[in-house]
Amino acid sequence: MVEGTVAIWLNISTIAILTFILANGAVSALVCVLAQQFLTLQVASRKTSLWLLVTLPWIASLCVASCFFYQYFYASPFEPTLSFAHWHHISDFNWLSWHGVTLLIGLAFIAYVFVSKLRQLHKHQQQIKLLAEFSQPLGPNLYLVDAPYASAFTSGFFKKRCFVTKPLLASTSTTEQAIIVGHEQAHAKNSDPLKKWLFSILALFFVPTIAKRLKLHMTLAMEQDADNAVINNEFEPTIVASTLVKVARLNAQQSPLAHSELVANFGADVLEQRVHFLLGQLNLKPTNPWLTAVFVLSTLIVCIVSIDSLHHFIETIFNH
Repeated sequence: MVEGTVAIWLNISTIAILTFILANGAVSALVCVLAQQFLTLQVASRKTSLWLLVTLPWIASLCVASCFFYQYFYASPFEPTLSFAHWHHISDFNWLSWHGVTLLIGLAFIAYVFVSKLRQLHKHQQQIKLLAEFSQPLGPNLYLVDAPYASAFTSGFFKKRCFVTKPLLASTSTTEQAIIVGHEQAHAKNSDPLKKWLFSILALFFVPTIAKRLKLHMTLAMEQDADNAVINNEFEPTIVASTLVKVARLNAQQSPLAHSELVANFGADVLEQRVHFLLGQLNLKPTNPWLTAVFVLSTLIVCIVSIDSLHHFIETIFNH
């Protein structure tokens, strides 16, 4: 049994985990219901919305935990009590209770996610370092790889590198090569490999089906953004689209790095939507800021007012 200030901190951590689960459920429900609607949003709005969705459970946890923290550490006895910021025996914490089990499972899962992702990062860095040693520089941040497959991709967080393979260059025209390189340089400029990796970490805290949808929507948004950058460099959308289809066909045998969460590649990812986007066949619109604000505020309010009721409900099932 832990008592006093340490117990309060541990109980508030448990509150944060329960809040995270509630907010995670709200986001998951929204993604299930409106998954196809994301495809109708403008690229910039879609990326912002996706980042908001994957971070909302963390924001909600922080807000609710801060309310309890303020109530028990800084609130004046003369101030009105926050009715929702109540936790039965908050100054007592038992590791063998459901509070302790919940906290241990939550911390263990967080540790698992970050350790696995750091191991993935270390392995990827070794692969990229080895690849760079056997690559031929073609220009700023651009390397030619002598590989048996046709591929182009970008990697690196702070020192970005764009790679193209010899078979890809041998199978494409000068214009197509300029489009491919411009696309990869746009990924490097936007720091997409870093953002894609960070997004994949946050997405891992959702159930696999929801995580897959979120990552797929973010991948599409990043690819469309890079495609749009090439169009802005005065290449015709139809030529960019035809280049994309051609490279997708050449990607029958891809690099093992092509679908890594630490690279952005010019390939067959979400091909159909990218082609429709390039040909102007999608009627995209910005996110409605009022509906977004309503969803965020509703999620925060539900989490805040539900945490005490959830606590009492669990108490009827498990012994404190």
